[in-house]
Amino acid sequence: MRQTTRRIALFFCFIFSLAVLSNIAQGQTLTVLHSFTGGGDGEYPEAGLTMDRAGNFYGTTSEGGPADAGVVFRLSRVGSGRVLTPLYSFGGGADGAYPYGGVVIGPDGGLYGTTSHGGQHGQGTVYRLRPSPVPCHTVICPWEETVLYSFTGGDDGANPGWGNLVFDRAGNLYGTTVYGGFGGSGVVFELTPSNGHLLATLKAFRFSDDQHEGYRGEWTHTRMSRQSLCFRILFNFPLYPLA
Repeated sequence: MRQTTRRIALFFCFIFSLAVLSNIAQGQTLTVLHSFTGGGDGEYPEAGLTMDRAGNFYGTTSEGGPADAGVVFRLSRVGSGRVLTPLYSFGGGADGAYPYGGVVIGPDGGLYGTTSHGGQHGQGTVYRLRPSPVPCHTVICPWEETVLYSFTGGDDGANPGWGNLVFDRAGNLYGTTVYGGFGGSGVVFELTPSNGHLLATLKAFRFSDDQHEGYRGEWTHTRMSRQSLCFRILFNFPLYPLA
């Protein structure tokens, strides 16, 4: 009798769960906030969005813009809709090209991200964007870019991929590259702001050993702080000055 009652209760719980899930599925509404044209607004967004405290979204497109090398944009709330504003268009040269990763908001309010190509050596960059200190009197006011590091394609890594950068509490940046490193299959790096930006390779992947390249290496802050200490102890990593 007790087992029969239990089975009946489980059956009704199952039916109730299906009803709830059905209502949730029917209640979802998709709203297109912006359709990229492939022009000045960019094309082919590869990464997710970052939201500030005011509810604005920030993101990247891997291509598009005047040089077809990618765009960093802001999606602002205007009334009941959203308006996209290009903040920076990559030139494809020393400033970087093809940002597959998104941007994160730093402690200083700037936007930080990576490009997979471009830079002084053509192997990608770590960059920062800030609003121009000069008053802007036009509709579109481009932000100013600072290249914090240009990858050489050697032991420091090459071609950052789709993973976003991560800040720790001290203001250090962490990220990954798809290629480069002594194993040729990507690295985990740390970029420290003290005495100019210095890049440290915390881990170099070898495909035969690690069986994975650094395509989508995104760390949480808790995991990162523990792993960082382990990497410092286990690996004798070199320091690279700001290129």
